[in-house]
Amino acid sequence: MSIEKRITSGGKVRYDVRLRHPNGRQYKRTFRTKREAEAFSASEMTARARGTWIDPQAGRMRFADWADEWFRSAKHRWRPRTADKHDMALRAHWLPRFGPIEVAALTPRQVQAAINELADQHSASSVRTYYGTLRACLRDAVDMDVIGRSPCRGINLPKIKRHGKRVIGPKELHRLADEVGPEWRSLIYLGGVMGLRFGEAAALCVQDVDFEQSTVAIARTVVDVNGRLEIDEPKTAAGTRTLVAPDPLLDELRAHIELFAIEGEELLFADALGGPLRRSNFRGRVFTPAVDRAGLDGLTFHGLRHSAATQWVANGVDARTVQHRLGHADPRLVLRLYAHAWTSADRSAAEVSSAVFWGDSTSQAGETRRA
Repeated sequence: MSIEKRITSGGKVRYDVRLRHPNGRQYKRTFRTKREAEAFSASEMTARARGTWIDPQAGRMRFADWADEWFRSAKHRWRPRTADKHDMALRAHWLPRFGPIEVAALTPRQVQAAINELADQHSASSVRTYYGTLRACLRDAVDMDVIGRSPCRGINLPKIKRHGKRVIGPKELHRLADEVGPEWRSLIYLGGVMGLRFGEAAALCVQDVDFEQSTVAIARTVVDVNGRLEIDEPKTAAGTRTLVAPDPLLDELRAHIELFAIEGEELLFADALGGPLRRSNFRGRVFTPAVDRAGLDGLTFHGLRHSAATQWVANGVDARTVQHRLGHADPRLVLRLYAHAWTSADRSAAEVSSAVFWGDSTSQAGETRRA
């Protein structure tokens, strides 16, 4: 490593720091002052001694080239739907904007400007999804020593506005089950009583229901990958679970299996060809019309899951059990989503305490004074 002084053709003084790459190749950096050159030289020596040195040439690769390398290397550890999500975000948003730019040249200001533009065109949740792809891509660039620091830092993301989901009670659930008809009523109960996600319920087979043990095993889910339906494992380990089912629901499932002559590994709920049930088709052809007839405007299938959880919480089921039945990996999510129901249960607990300790305030006060 050396510092050389030279005079440019325009008569200006410049200082070249010549360095040798660990692979033997030489490279240089030019500075206007000797102090800047010496500071850079010292920082390079320190970084190499500490093992934190980053090859400055690596960061000169285009973002498009790094994104391609990152995607091909990382897609094998992702679920198909996750790979599809990252691929879409890169092609639709990040490659058109940052593709030709050197990875090391990207700045937080550029990232923030891109987020601001996306926020004007897309929902907050979508923007956060797109940003998640960019952040993961550049985080791995740091891990692979392509750049020393990610530009995805200090970024202000749009806030997601939480809208209350339509929650229904037992009478409304039974009314909806009647409206969808015999073929789908068990599916409605799996969502509204068991709290299953649509994909989980749509992936159930006869063998997943154990009538002797009164359980339903959730081990698969239907996912949409580039418009193609596939049956895959749940997204998290918590999603794989076995749940005790109430007897009336088991009766519904038994009647469903017998009525439609479903056997072994056949899906409990399938399309006309016996394949996985597509959510959009079920929503448009069956669910939404039944919701309208039942007078339950605004209800979604996911709202059935929300209704089931709300009933559990309101009736004193503890958070850990609710978390297990819903297949959530994080109990904090349960507390956040169903805070309104916890408040109701907590109010009931306060009323019980009031009745127990102050139910007969006159006699209780008298006994206390006598004691």
